[in-house]
Amino acid sequence: MKKRQIGKLGLVLLAGILMAGCGKTKEEAKAPKYTIGVVTKSKSSEYWMSVCSGMEDAAEKENAEVVILSPDSETDQKTQKKMIKDLLKMPIDALAVSTVNSYDNADYIELAKNRGIEVYAYDTPVSDVVLPYVGIDDEKVGYELGQAMAKKLNGTGKVAVIAGSTTQACHEKRILGFKRCMEEYPDIQIEVVKTGYSNLLVSEQDMKELLEDYPDLDGIMTTSAVTALGVAEATKESGILVVTVDAQEDSIEGVKDGKFLAVGAQSGYDIGYETIEYMIESLEKNEIPGEKILDTKILTIDNIDEYSPKKKTQNIKKSQSES
Repeated sequence: MKKRQIGKLGLVLLAGILMAGCGKTKEEAKAPKYTIGVVTKSKSSEYWMSVCSGMEDAAEKENAEVVILSPDSETDQKTQKKMIKDLLKMPIDALAVSTVNSYDNADYIELAKNRGIEVYAYDTPVSDVVLPYVGIDDEKVGYELGQAMAKKLNGTGKVAVIAGSTTQACHEKRILGFKRCMEEYPDIQIEVVKTGYSNLLVSEQDMKELLEDYPDLDGIMTTSAVTALGVAEATKESGILVVTVDAQEDSIEGVKDGKFLAVGAQSGYDIGYETIEYMIESLEKNEIPGEKILDTKILTIDNIDEYSPKKKTQNIKKSQSES
């Protein structure tokens, strides 16, 4: 495999773009074995800062270069695609993308293929083409969160689902898993499923309206921790049970202080680290891999102190925005 390194000219030309990245390039590294381009969904949340940190640590361990670009918003598909195409103009050996739309990726994948660059999906599966994937089993996590809620409700009650955009397969599959679990409990009714949420403030505002329309809710499942934080703030006086995904510091603390009944332990750091490791392993072997499903655990007050990702999330800089 040919070794590539980003030259100073390329860095100068892309300086404006790199300012939007959530990570940094390792200019000081000497003759990296590989240069890997990465595009995330966002740059501002604790989760995505964790992902970037994991990627940078894995790249340093493997003596690789990693260039990470990030749009401001998880729903900004136009900017994300521009960043992908900008990276494909650079001398990278492989590209990792956490897509903001699982059903619209064929164009840049074809472009990458024509340039001999392998594309990997991470965090969020791609549905319109077949790609190597690194991440969790989202449907399984949704199902297991449903089990935790059903057990606490003793198999009876009214619940709601507040989810991120279903154009992202990770959210769609978490909803599917939760619904599949609820089918086993005929006395638990899913009153409403609302999608398209990723912003904390929007979630808080809309939750107040939701509680007026559905005043008898016993539980709420959300598909990301940032959304769950808004839900918990709006429901803190109601006794409504909240379950969610993403093992970041604030969600772990949420389990400890009773805001959340359960959290599906998706570690951003681990996903970032394992993605780079998996890509480098594939480059070394000169083969195209399948998927790598990372282990997950449902965290509750009973086991939260036992949880330990590869790196503590409290070492990652916090943010006030999206996940």
